[in-house]
Amino acid sequence: VMKVSESEMEAAGISHEYRDYCAHLLIDFYKCRKDKWPMAALCNHERHAWDKCQADDFHLRMREFERERRLKARQNRKEA
Repeated sequence: VMKVSESEMEAAGISHEYRDYCAHLLIDFYKCRKDKWPMAALCNHERHAWDKCQADDFHLRMREFERERRLKARQNRKEA
């Protein structure tokens, strides 16, 4: 479920390629980086949370893809 709206992502300046289910964490990271500039290294926790969300989302999509592929192959074997 998307936790931020399209207008919130536009206001935060998030490019279209990063407007996904982890956008709320990217907004937090951008805000932290802006608030703590030039010590942006203090935002490592926010960056790590966003990176982990991105990795988890990728793994979930890959598992779903593999599951669909196996189900389709099973269906083809049964039909043959």
